[in-house]
Amino acid sequence: MQGVDSREDFLTRFTARRADLLTWAVVLGSFVVGYAGYVYRSVFFYPDSRYYLAMAYLFGGESPEDARLLTEQALVGYDIPVPDTDLLFGWGLVQPRVILPLLAAIPVRLFGPYGLVGVVLVINIVMTIVFTMILKRRFGNGAAIAVTLLINTSHYLQAFKGGALTESLSALWTALSLILAWKWIQSRNKWALTGLAATVIGSAFTRQATFIVAGAFVVAWILGSIKERKNSAWMWPAIVTAVTALAAQVFQTIVFPTFSQAGQYMRMTETDNMLDAILATPTMVAGILVDETATFLRQDVSLLVFILLAIAAMVIFWRREESHLLLGAVLGVALYNITNGNATQFRYAVPGLVFYALAVGLLVAYAAGTISAKKAEFPAVKAASKDETAAQEAVPAN
Repeated sequence: MQGVDSREDFLTRFTARRADLLTWAVVLGSFVVGYAGYVYRSVFFYPDSRYYLAMAYLFGGESPEDARLLTEQALVGYDIPVPDTDLLFGWGLVQPRVILPLLAAIPVRLFGPYGLVGVVLVINIVMTIVFTMILKRRFGNGAAIAVTLLINTSHYLQAFKGGALTESLSALWTALSLILAWKWIQSRNKWALTGLAATVIGSAFTRQATFIVAGAFVVAWILGSIKERKNSAWMWPAIVTAVTALAAQVFQTIVFPTFSQAGQYMRMTETDNMLDAILATPTMVAGILVDETATFLRQDVSLLVFILLAIAAMVIFWRREESHLLLGAVLGVALYNITNGNATQFRYAVPGLVFYALAVGLLVAYAAGTISAKKAEFPAVKAASKDETAAQEAVPAN
């Protein structure tokens, strides 16, 4: 009888969790298929990878000369030239990006260049799991599946997240920052703000993308305050994030001064002063948008659909927190992309990927009838009294 009871108990638990199990099977299965497709179609190493790989060798105990030589040997066949040690370890744009090489130092020492690829793969998997948990909790399983399917089947997103680059780690930092901001709003736990500052610093020393998360939180604070006609609960996350991001940027500009973003901006607009560069910006932006759209239509329709759905959600649900976060993130992405002056196939937006995912998840959940247009608040996000919380409409956890 005990064996029968145990079997029935197992079947009961399995039946209760089968929707979640199926969700995870779809998410992780599509990740495997998407990653396999990326590996089949593309390569692991890109021009930026040489800097991260060389730093990983350096942090693993090699001399600068040996680290450069090992990097050069690893990239034979990739047609990626490796500069001399002064530029390899002294270019101000990538010099501050030490977090990924530090994480990869031991794996690279043990397994060679593919140790870096393995570390990025682990980060990519963790990022996918974190994204899915956020979407499941906020919008339910259906929205989580729909959003992750679009992300996992995007060739460019898989390339940027799976290649030996910093994008997947940067996107993970942003997702962790969002979770900590929500934690502060829910509990007013000061350690959440401390952790938030730490994630922004981690992001700053992964790649220069912190103005994306700062922009998201600041816009959520401003528009939330306007909508609520009182100071929004996003105030402290916005202040902590913005101040930390700005301080990190100033520090890096002073300590690593060998790259000029203004110089890059003027070079790409073919001007020699900031006023002319600003005047030339609309034409440059139009060209970038045309190039990006044509590229996505040819090579990555999944990503184009994902972007368009996110924009549609931001417009339709313009009063919602997700739209405010995405608008701020888009402004941050625009800052980096415009001053860089190149079409990047959404690469510069990857650090803010979670905000796009939230907007698409909102649209899918509303279309599926999972949430209502007015309520649909994440229970752990909205700071309210017990009476107010009890009056809110509950959001399904699964």
